[in-house]
Amino acid sequence: MMSKPAGNERSTPLPFDLVREELRQVDELLLQETWSAVTVVRDISHHILGAGGKRLRPALLLTTARAAGYQGDWAVRLALCMELLHTATLMHDDVLDHSDWRRGRETAHRRWGQSASILTGDAMFARAMRILVDYGSLPILSAVTTAVIRVCEGEVLEIALQGDLDIAPETYLQIIDAKTAALIAVCCRAGGMLGETTPAQVEALGTFGFHLGMAFQMVDDLLDFTAVRERWGRPAGEDLKEGRITLPVIYTLQRATPEDRERLRTILNAPSAAVESMDEVLSLLQRYGGFEAARADAVAHTRAARESLSALPASAARDALAALADYVVARDQ
Repeated sequence: MMSKPAGNERSTPLPFDLVREELRQVDELLLQETWSAVTVVRDISHHILGAGGKRLRPALLLTTARAAGYQGDWAVRLALCMELLHTATLMHDDVLDHSDWRRGRETAHRRWGQSASILTGDAMFARAMRILVDYGSLPILSAVTTAVIRVCEGEVLEIALQGDLDIAPETYLQIIDAKTAALIAVCCRAGGMLGETTPAQVEALGTFGFHLGMAFQMVDDLLDFTAVRERWGRPAGEDLKEGRITLPVIYTLQRATPEDRERLRTILNAPSAAVESMDEVLSLLQRYGGFEAARADAVAHTRAARESLSALPASAARDALAALADYVVARDQ
């Protein structure tokens, strides 16, 4: 699960604390749900699930369901569904990005090959859909499948624009909205739809999830430059290596002098060499405020996320969601 910063005790629990018992149930069900008579499918599934992870999406569904007053058993099952969906996207991501490490472990495709990894991810998608069908809510099924479509579209758009140094901030936002925020937002919507909420409150939870997801991905992109590998679980500079142009770089290219802009473009036009020039890249991003501008955008999204929660009645769950919005921009992994 997502860890708290060392030495930073909180008076308000985060969702991971509030729904700890339900998350334990989700972890147990993940292993049960991905059991397969085909040993390789089972081994691949348990390999990536056994590496842990933040469990952000199930925690959000469980906490928003509490905020909506839901007390039934289906919150855990739907939280399981969301983690299966998320894990499947990670497995496919690792193949697309040629990533060798995920959560401090070898990626599935590196150990078992691309074909087995992709198909096991497909099986996870199908298992998640089966849970939704069993629950039988067409509105939730529609919301989740729409989000999955958007995730796929966001990934395709990102691939199409790899290495494009002229990408606009608006296009970057479109990509992360689809590939990250859409699934986080639907977790919050689905939690609200479980309870006795008004349409306006469900919409507010979706808005909270959107802004939280945008901030989360922006901070992820910042951490790709600055995080320590032992805490991050993968080498820094992976975005540059794969030709992904993220917000700190976009802002720096806009603000730099012609000479420095051309130097940065030269480095970025050779992605594998860009990692070797990381110190120079970091210096340019710091000089022109690329990090600060990107972080300011993330903070603005967390502020909007908190404001959206005012549509909900006061509760420990609502407070935990607000605390998470603050934590997202303070995390170091």
